Amino acid sequence: MSLHTGLCDLIGIDYPIFSVGFGIGAPAELAAAVSSAGGCGVMGSSGPTDEVVRERIDLVRSLTDRPFGANVLLNNQGDPEIGPRLEARVKLLIEERVPIIVFFWGDPSPYVAEAHANGVQVFIQVGSVEEAESVGAAGVDAVIAQGSEAGGHVSSVTPIWEILPATVAAIAPLPVLASGGIGDGAGIAKAIRLGAQGVSMGTRFVASEEAWIHQSYKERVVASGADDTIRVDDLFDIGWPDAPHRVIRNRIVEEWEAAGRPAPGDRPGEGTDIGTFRAPWGEDEHAWPKYAPGMVPPTFAGDVESAPMWAGTSVGEISDIKPAGEIVRDLVREAEAALAAQPE
Repeated sequence: MSLHTGLCDLIGIDYPIFSVGFGIGAPAELAAAVSSAGGCGVMGSSGPTDEVVRERIDLVRSLTDRPFGANVLLNNQGDPEIGPRLEARVKLLIEERVPIIVFFWGDPSPYVAEAHANGVQVFIQVGSVEEAESVGAAGVDAVIAQGSEAGGHVSSVTPIWEILPATVAAIAPLPVLASGGIGDGAGIAKAIRLGAQGVSMGTRFVASEEAWIHQSYKERVVASGADDTIRVDDLFDIGWPDAPHRVIRNRIVEEWEAAGRPAPGDRPGEGTDIGTFRAPWGEDEHAWPKYAPGMVPPTFAGDVESAPMWAGTSVGEISDIKPAGEIVRDLVREAEAALAAQPE
């Protein structure tokens, strides 16, 4: 069994390893490094202005001539004003002919025809077999099956090794990628054996040099084990209600647990700010409300232990912080060795 799958031929990459476009933490430099190493890097595109997104697309293209993607969260986060901005963002990505748009948390069907007309492929991450069947019928090019072990926003309640083969069987021959709880080459090989044509990895690339994430956060990823992560359904919901997360159990989580896991409105320190941060595209200082979600950036000034640290159970397989290209090469070597040791 080979690590080179049909998905590689579909999009023109060497290895079916995708990095996740985890918001501002996944800049152009990270996406380009993963793509240059033979995988497919995905940059975050949900937050910046249109001008900044265009600049980031140009930067990726200046750093690599390989395919790459851009991530878009389709949920309006409870804010009706976000909807029009999402429409404009998707239109921009299609106009720029970003090779792949990776959607999550919503219905991609309104965008498939226009994307395909402009040579843009559409991938969508789903949390259930039923959702996979629905988006498959809409004409997407690939589906990412998310397991409940995933870090960050988690729409799945099913473990990856259950949802993956079920999704593969349900929507064949549409390519399926696995996401959640996979942090090394052995996990990639297992996913391939279960029918995946690729993997989408977030937590492993949080611990990369190119990730625009606070160093203390990266170090916690390296130091943590799978049991140090916890799924919380309504803890980090300021600005985005009803969106479960998997995070590292740091001090803010422990304080909430010690208080009896109170509901929103009654949590310790609710209504205060834990610090400020600057976005990578401006100099303005922004307040960070306690219990707000997000990737903690290097510019964060405040108590990092009071901020969410998104991470999946794959933290137990991560032991270092290194360049993203080196991570890809390590994963390829490990996965090929695992596949060779247990041939089809």
